[in-house]
Amino acid sequence: MPAQAIRSLHRSFGKSAGRIAPSWLVDRYRRWTTDVYVISFPKSGRTWFRTILGTAIQLQFGARAVDPTSVHHMWMFDPRVPRLAFTHDVNAHLARPSEVRWDGERYSGKKIILLVRDPRDTIVSLYFEMTKRVRAYDGTISAFIRQEAGGFASLIAFLNEWMRNLDKLREVQMLTYEDLHARPMETVSAALEFAGVTGISAENLHEALKLCSFEKMQTMERSGIVEHVRLRPGDVQDPQSYKVRSGKVAGYREQLSAEDCDFLNRFMADNLHPKLDRYRA
Repeated sequence: MPAQAIRSLHRSFGKSAGRIAPSWLVDRYRRWTTDVYVISFPKSGRTWFRTILGTAIQLQFGARAVDPTSVHHMWMFDPRVPRLAFTHDVNAHLARPSEVRWDGERYSGKKIILLVRDPRDTIVSLYFEMTKRVRAYDGTISAFIRQEAGGFASLIAFLNEWMRNLDKLREVQMLTYEDLHARPMETVSAALEFAGVTGISAENLHEALKLCSFEKMQTMERSGIVEHVRLRPGDVQDPQSYKVRSGKVAGYREQLSAEDCDFLNRFMADNLHPKLDRYRA
């Protein structure tokens, strides 16, 4: 049975089959029916990006049965919406650099959007995620960026693995957090077109970007309107514990000492793949 027919059945019967089917079959089914994978290292701007996409789709097609961060479910309510899957791939933030390996087989034949952010901003944001939001680390930021498992070296290993293997993928689009800030209309429009979401008007995309501004996203998180943990602070009274914490480009300079900045810069100069030279400055 073609994947599109399976998708139609899923729209008819919802998630009930997933509750009774074995996990291996559910995983295979998800891979089979997924149209686009959005891949990123944690804290690269994924929640912001997915909320923009979800809001734009809701404004255009009215898929309001789920909150805008749940754009990965919207395909069930409208055949014009592709099935998106959001993943941190091999969870490099929990691994040693030597354990970070690219496995492209799982993405064979699928469209890939690779979301990338300045590694220095990413690792600082991850530190606050681990210390303030999920409370899985209690050391200093200096120690965090240098740790063997999940430190800066693991982040660079993840990025390098993807940069070395991009040409092996059939359809891939790399977009950056910085471009989302500098050219949001152009960047999101290109991502939607690549994903196969057609017909989003400029007016609705502009409105989606307004509704997903940093201030609006923080208000959304503070209010608890999104029930899922993906948009929930560790402590509503502590701004540093928010999922939407800073939203700045090059904000790492405000959190790191000169010595720590120098460590990150030297590590990137020696190790970062040339395809990401924009971050070496």
